[in-house]
Order: sequence, then C-alpha cells, then structure tokens
Amino acid sequence: MKRSVIPIVLAGLAAFAVGIAAGMLRKQPDSVSTATVFNTPRALPDVTLSDEHSTRLARARFLDGWDILFFGFTHCPDICPTTLYELGQLSELLDDLSAARQPRIWLVTVDPERDTPQVLEDYLSHFGPHFSGITGSADEIALFAAGLGVAYQRITKDADYTISHTAALFLVDPAANQVALFSAPHDMASIAADYRLLTR
Repeated sequence: MKRSVIPIVLAGLAAFAVGIAAGMLRKQPDSVSTATVFNTPRALPDVTLSDEHSTRLARARFLDGWDILFFGFTHCPDICPTTLYELGQLSELLDDLSAARQPRIWLVTVDPERDTPQVLEDYLSHFGPHFSGITGSADEIALFAAGLGVAYQRITKDADYTISHTAALFLVDPAANQVALFSAPHDMASIAADYRLLTR
C-alpha cells in the first residue's frame, strides 16, 4: 500500500471501532440470523471511482437499488474466487425477487495497481452476469474503504505481493447508506433469508 494512504485507512478503522464501541452496530433480534445491522445507517463515502467499463462512479450510482459490496482483488488465490462463486449462488437464491429488490453485487478492488477496469471486466466475466467491479487510484480506494471500516494491507512476498483483506459483505440500501454487514464465513442460504427481511 502506498505510504500516503495508510493514515487514511487507519483513521477510518479507528472511527469504525469507536462506532462499534458506542453501539453503532447491533445484532438484529429474532428474525435476522446472520446480518449485523447498523442502528444508524452510514452514508457511503462520496468518492468518485470507476466501474469495470471505465465509467466514473460516484455515490449517486448506488441510489435507487440494493447493493452488496465485497472487497477483494483479482490475484487473490482462494477467498475472493470462492466468495464470488458463493455470491453467484446468492443471486440465484434471490432470483424470484422483483428487479428493484435484487442486489447489485460489486467487487471493490483493494489492489488498484493491478486491477484496472479491463482486468476487472475480464475477471468478473468468469463468474456470470451478476457482478460489477470498482477500482480507482490507491488514495481513492483507501478513502472509500476507510469510510466503510474496511481493513486491508499489502504484504510483500519475495518479488511479488499479496493483499490481506476482510471477507465481509456490506449491504447498501437505496439511499446509498450502509445498513448491515455479513461477516465471514458465509452461509448463503442464511444471508438470502436475512436479505429478504432487510429489504422488505
């Protein structure tokens, strides 16, 4: 990770930890089994990024629909492809919902140095039509991730590097607010049931 973005990520994570300590999150009682729901929805950061078609993407893009965000990268050897495959299963489990309630699923890269829009488009095409990608500069991605409390870290391995990152899924409502998260490991049947309840 570039040195300039590390304080941004750490500041975002510190704010996220304070929010948890203050009771910002709660486990939905009774009906919801997997989701951790925010007492107060958190607005998505208004950072302008790019989708997999190189179209500029701002907070307004998330209005008027439900979105699930997963932070990962295309060189990820295991967690990312497995989670994307499972998210494809989730889309099938929710296929009977109205178009307005079906989730748009996004892979937000934590490796923008390698994950250009074209790389994301090619990679996501292997997982079906349900997915879109988000990339940008290292600073833009760091700001967006910090705003959601997402932790990631570049780890050098010989002449190459990998990225350590969260495997959580983030649910965004039609007002472009983060309203819940699903921690790993993921049971897609349970997530689908919770999603139906949360999007009613």
